[in-house]
Amino acid sequence: MPRNLCWTLVVVLLGCSTPHPDIRVRQLPNGMYEVDGPLLGPFKTREELAQVACERMIQMPGASTLHGRQGREYCALWYYSPQDRAYFLSYFSDVSGDGPGGKKYCTVPLSLRDANVRSPAILGPAHPHPHNWEFSREDMGANHEPGWSPWGSARFVDTSGRIWEHELLLFYGPRNGGCLAYDYNYSSRVVSALRGGRWVPIGKASGQAGDFEFELFEGQTWLP
Repeated sequence: MPRNLCWTLVVVLLGCSTPHPDIRVRQLPNGMYEVDGPLLGPFKTREELAQVACERMIQMPGASTLHGRQGREYCALWYYSPQDRAYFLSYFSDVSGDGPGGKKYCTVPLSLRDANVRSPAILGPAHPHPHNWEFSREDMGANHEPGWSPWGSARFVDTSGRIWEHELLLFYGPRNGGCLAYDYNYSSRVVSALRGGRWVPIGKASGQAGDFEFELFEGQTWLP
């Protein structure tokens, strides 16, 4: 077989690889990214959603601690359906990469398409860390004014008049098994850890840019 034909076959095979079934993301004409939903749910509590989502996201290729700095991040949206009175997790976005200093990042999809939910309340992003269990400075909005979220304001009102606060979920799978889930509230700037099926506040961020700092509450640690 001619060598150039061999290379042609290789290119064709690589180009036809099947995308991961949990990834459903598209870029809209305005440049914003949109994901489909739901992948997981319904869940009656935020705690239940976080635990199941944690276990699902760290199974994505490159998302586990086995990959460390060679791994990658994914993003999803978690949201509330007024009709179902329940929480859901969207499909994932793989629009991600390495930033300055090798820091992992995932571009947050700001739009959701769920044909079964009218006016869903998008509560925030969710993402796994393949390399450590702590929120980064960027995760906690160190380069933004207090009260910031990827959607602008950290607090918002849904179509029913209910007030919500955007929150970021972080998932990490230790090498010894299990899955650790953390929550960062963009409004209060408090970090909570999911322990024993409930959210436990463990610390708080303050300041911005050069004055940014994160302090653990007395007696609390990142790891259980």
